[in-house]
Amino acid sequence: MSSQTGETRIKTNFLENQAKEVSHKKMSKGPIIGFAIVFLTGISFGAYKVTEFLMNYETVAMMKNIELILDSPIAKNGQATVDIVVRNNNPFAVRNFAIAYTIDGASGSNVAKGVAVISNLVPAADERKFAAVSLGAIKGEPGKMHVDLSSAKIAEKSKLPGDIQQRISDALFLKEQDSVAAFEQLNKELPNSPVVLNGLGLAYEECGLKDKAKESYEKAIAAADAAATKAGSDAASAASSSPNSADATAENSHYHLGLLLMDSDKKKAREEFETAARMDGADPAVQAALDKLK
Repeated sequence: MSSQTGETRIKTNFLENQAKEVSHKKMSKGPIIGFAIVFLTGISFGAYKVTEFLMNYETVAMMKNIELILDSPIAKNGQATVDIVVRNNNPFAVRNFAIAYTIDGASGSNVAKGVAVISNLVPAADERKFAAVSLGAIKGEPGKMHVDLSSAKIAEKSKLPGDIQQRISDALFLKEQDSVAAFEQLNKELPNSPVVLNGLGLAYEECGLKDKAKESYEKAIAAADAAATKAGSDAASAASSSPNSADATAENSHYHLGLLLMDSDKKKAREEFETAARMDGADPAVQAALDKLK
């Protein structure tokens, strides 16, 4: 522990847990009627679980595509905080992240436990960093920390075809040229999807292709604006005919375009960030970017 600041760094041990539930079935040895009741009850329960699984499948799949990355965990004056990067590898925006955490002391005993809630939205196929997320009081000397995403909410369901959604998620896990190739193919099939265009811009940036990235972000903004205009003028028609209306990511594309212009044109970059802020004033990344330009 630092004698000057009173801060203690918490060692993190972030592990990806995938809980596996195992059900054990027992057969009754009672009379035939008892067997029939148990059998029918089992069938009913099985049907219920299948229905429940199908209803929750989209949520389960969504949560599997979300990564949590911990940074700068600190204990100060008996309170713990940590920076959390939420990486959303879904082709739609997600919000209301409930993050369960436990902090063990040096001896292995538990010194803190709870659920941190981040209500902000993380755009489709992107990430956001949330600084100094409070973990509450710590009762003892902190050692290792573990977090797990316990729930999240789809901000707006994607209207893109299911196979396209999966291919977007897959493309996000690819690196550099492979990711570019995947997004370029998706863009050929859906040339006016803001999500695809924004993802293509990010992939271009990873490869250092700034001019192409800029062009992709500008196209994403134009496509999102067009979808929003169409939805406003004819909501019923747009809902049934436009697969991209629910995937408008103009705010996010303005933000990334601003980042891209930070070194070459700070005035234009500020304009992009200010536009993004008007669209979503709660976006921490946009506010952080504006603060850097002050």
